[in-house]
Amino acid sequence: MLLLPLALSSCIKEEAPNSEADITGVTLPDSASLLREPVINNNDITLYANTADSVLAPEFTLTPGATIEPASGTPRKFFTRQLTVTHNDMTDEDDTTYTFTSTPQQYTVTSEDGQWKKTYKVNVVNNATPADFHFDNVRYYDYNGSPIFQIFYETVAGQNIDWGSGNAGAMVTLMASNPKYSDFPTSQADNGVSGKCAKLTTISTGALGTMFGAPIAAGNLFLGSFVVNLQDMPASTHFGIPLRNTVPLSMTGYYKYRPGATYIRLNDAKNGTVEVPGKTDDFAIYAIVYEVTPDEPYIDGNNSLTSPNIVLKAELQRAEHQVGDDWVRFDLPFEPQNDKTIDRQKLLDGKYNIAIILSSSEGGARFEGAVGSTLYVDEIHINYE
Repeated sequence: MLLLPLALSSCIKEEAPNSEADITGVTLPDSASLLREPVINNNDITLYANTADSVLAPEFTLTPGATIEPASGTPRKFFTRQLTVTHNDMTDEDDTTYTFTSTPQQYTVTSEDGQWKKTYKVNVVNNATPADFHFDNVRYYDYNGSPIFQIFYETVAGQNIDWGSGNAGAMVTLMASNPKYSDFPTSQADNGVSGKCAKLTTISTGALGTMFGAPIAAGNLFLGSFVVNLQDMPASTHFGIPLRNTVPLSMTGYYKYRPGATYIRLNDAKNGTVEVPGKTDDFAIYAIVYEVTPDEPYIDGNNSLTSPNIVLKAELQRAEHQVGDDWVRFDLPFEPQNDKTIDRQKLLDGKYNIAIILSSSEGGARFEGAVGSTLYVDEIHINYE
C-alpha cells in the first residue's frame, strides 16, 4: 500500500509542452478604440482603430505557453500623421486635413516547446475608406514556409486594406493535389483594363468538399475577412470594413464573364449534387452599406442581401448582365434599403460597414453554380459625397 502511490505516479507522464505559436486575440488600451474585431490571418493582423495616437501598446492573447517578442503591451509606432493646410479661395479660409501613413510592426511568437516560431505583421488602419480598387497588388498566404494562394490588397495613404476571399476554405480540399495559386477560385490575371485584374472561377472541391456539403467553390472577392466555419460555410464570409466620414453615391468598374457548361446544386440529402437542366450560371457584383450593431456585428453569406441592417445597396441587376470576352463598364447608384438613411453621427462614430461583393456564381453561397464559370473584374471605383 505504501508503494502504490509511487507506482501510480511513475505511470503518469507530464504533458508535453505546446508546439503552437499563434496569436489568437488582440486588444488596445481604452484610449484607442477598436472599431471592429481584429482580423487575424496566418501571418498578419489588421486592426481597424479610431485613434489619433500613433504610438499604441497592443495586448496579445497567445496559444498556451507561447511567448511574444516584443512583449505584449510594448508601445510601438503604428502610423505617422501628416498635417496639410490648404487655402480655400471660395471661403477665404484654411482647410486642415490629416494624412495617415501606416508603419506596420512585426512580432515574433515562440511556442512553449521552443521549437516553432511565427512572425506576424500588425497593421493599424485608421480613418482610411478606400475609393479605388485596381487589383494590381497581391501577396501570398504562407503555409509551412511555402506560398499557397494570393491575397489581394489595396493601399490607402500607406495603409493596406485586404480583400477577403474563399481561398482559405478551398485550400482544405485542394492541398492534397499540390495546387498552384492559379488553381484556386480567386487569383490575379494579366490583361486587365489597366495593368492586372482579378479572376474569379467556380471550381469543384472534389469528394472531400462534397462530404462537407460544399461540392463547389465559387471565385469570390469581398471587402472583409474569411474565417473558416465548416458547420456553416456561408457564415465564413465576414463582409465589410468600416465606412468613415462620407457617404457613397455610386460604384463603377469593369467586368467580363463566361458561364460554365453544367449548372449543379446540392441534392436534397446534401450528400451529392444534381444537374439542373436548362439553367445557366450567372455572376454577382454588388456593394452594401450596413449598420453594425451588437446583435449583428457583421453580415455574411447567409444574409448579404436580406439583412434588415442594410442601409444602402448598389447592384448590377441580372437584366444588365452580359456574356463575352470584352470588358463591360458598369455604373451603379447606391440606393436606400429597408426605409433607412445614413445617420451622420453614426457615420462619424464608425458605426457603418461598407462591402463590395463579387462572385463567379451568384448561388455560390448555397453551393450552386457551374464549374468553370469565370468572372474578371477590374478598376472598381466608389464615388463619395
